[in-house]
Amino acid sequence: MASITDGQFAEFFAREAAFLDDNDLHRWLDLLTPDIEYRVPIRVVRERGGHGADSDFSDRGHFLWEDLGTLRTRVLRLDSEFAWAERPPTRTRRLVGNIRRRELPDGDGGIEARVLTNVAVYCYRGDSPEPVVLTGERDDILRLSDGELRLARRLVRLDSTVLGLQALSIFL
Repeated sequence: MASITDGQFAEFFAREAAFLDDNDLHRWLDLLTPDIEYRVPIRVVRERGGHGADSDFSDRGHFLWEDLGTLRTRVLRLDSEFAWAERPPTRTRRLVGNIRRRELPDGDGGIEARVLTNVAVYCYRGDSPEPVVLTGERDDILRLSDGELRLARRLVRLDSTVLGLQALSIFL
């Protein structure tokens, strides 16, 4: 994938984290493709028997399963007075690292790359000094469109089975 450099991936993830941490969700939406699929499946605890990372996750139960329309609706709701779970807003700090690229053939939408990252999101609510920390692996498809990287798919595999938050009202 000579057209997309490792530096472009790193810059994309840094910019995305800044938009999310600064609660600049409309600019974050601009980083998404029209056909975005954004999923956070529920981790299930069971005896080892399946193969691969996906065997530890439900194929039916999700904390989030969104497309561009539902993501926009969530952002508009967060802008409104009806987002009680986010009054006051959760303060977050994202650490994104261990960026691993996987080659993909060019798709119909243009040049694409599969990129795995590890993420830690520190969430502070109200005046509590102790954060809730969500960690996991993101499995993304990034698409080069008009010279800019856009997020076309995100699958987040959280490490924990229980969130520790009253609601998952932030984006990972």
